[in-house]
Amino acid sequence: MTEFKNIDGHYYPSVHGGWGGFAEELFHYTSRYYATTEAFLRNLADDSRFSMSGYQAARLSVVQRDLMAAVLSCRPELQTAVVVISIVDTVLRGDGGVDPEWVAVYRQRLQDLPTSDIAEQHIGAGDQALSNIDPLDPFLSMAERLLMPVAVRERHVEVSMLALARHLDSPNSRVRSNLQQAVIAMHNAGYVLRNHPHLTHTEALEIGDEGSV
Repeated sequence: MTEFKNIDGHYYPSVHGGWGGFAEELFHYTSRYYATTEAFLRNLADDSRFSMSGYQAARLSVVQRDLMAAVLSCRPELQTAVVVISIVDTVLRGDGGVDPEWVAVYRQRLQDLPTSDIAEQHIGAGDQALSNIDPLDPFLSMAERLLMPVAVRERHVEVSMLALARHLDSPNSRVRSNLQQAVIAMHNAGYVLRNHPHLTHTEALEIGDEGSV
């Protein structure tokens, strides 16, 4: 069953869990911590030149918002990252259009957007991946190796977004790839990244009730 979310009377497919809070930055609002989303997309699309500087989600046109929603309902991977970057670049140029090629690729998802109250029966929270491995383990393991303090409490993963962005932009491709996959797995399991500037290892141990490094 296709699931939908209602935003101000407009229905959109639910965001794939793998995007986590990055979807919020791209679709709803863009905070001063956008560098983490920027770094995530750079690595996913293998595009080191990509920049979100100046992007505001509020500037998305109706057609851009529909396409962004369709793409974010799919798993984060090379193609979806390329399309998201294409939309962001178009917004930054002040253009309200979309690439017809990508509209064609995601046409079915766009056509599936409901326009009536029938959709209320299918509003949901999206997919979550199931795994025998604790979804936090890969991320916490990477954080420990990178000496990046992390505290997990109440399903929130508290970390310095600036530190995370720096490691997602690491010159080491294995670090970038492994950290990105760890973030996606954590998002899929329903954990939410929360910015905690200047978090120390000592503080992380004190406040983490589900895990810390």
